[in-house]
Amino acid sequence: MNKTILALDVFDFKKAEKLVKDLSPYIDVFKVGPILFLQSGKEIIKMINDNGKKVFLDLKFHDIPATVQRAVQSARDLGVYSLTVHSCGGEEMLKLATSVENRPKIWAVTVLTSQVTTPEEVVRRAKLAKDCGVDGVISSPLEIETIKSNCGKEFEVVTPGIRPVKVADDQKRVATPESAVKAGADFIVVGRPIIQAENPVEVAKNIYESIKEL
Repeated sequence: MNKTILALDVFDFKKAEKLVKDLSPYIDVFKVGPILFLQSGKEIIKMINDNGKKVFLDLKFHDIPATVQRAVQSARDLGVYSLTVHSCGGEEMLKLATSVENRPKIWAVTVLTSQVTTPEEVVRRAKLAKDCGVDGVISSPLEIETIKSNCGKEFEVVTPGIRPVKVADDQKRVATPESAVKAGADFIVVGRPIIQAENPVEVAKNIYESIKEL
């Protein structure tokens, strides 16, 4: 599977659909966040699945354990490939989330890439998530190697904050696609550098070519 996940951070279903169709040769998983999901709901999930692609539902569930468990069940019934929960929800919440039969992959958010933190805190949350049966974590590129060394190579690290070139924006902990994959990222999440490009297909293709042999 292609390691690049496209963040569909757009406001319009038709634009999202065009991106899915145009970028399908280079992207296998499309991330749906709260804005697009609230606007398009089940329709956006169905559209991505109907195009033979997978949905990463990034709603960052963080609630009482039973509510999060039911949310995971609902996401499973929608046919999503993966979803996010907040690691700070605690042990009981994480264990109930992972207890759902035939569930999607669950990736726990350690610390948002817009925030400043310490590697020790990220690793603490990653180890908690692993101990609770979570499949992997969302973490900045700077902590990939530390997480892998503490949690094992099979524990997945999904890395936002990916920029083909260094740009100034609201994410503090960023890296290039090549450096993130070399460090051990299982998936990299790219949004604006592709979506806002003059030629999104060309940018997606370049990222694909740059990491396919790594």
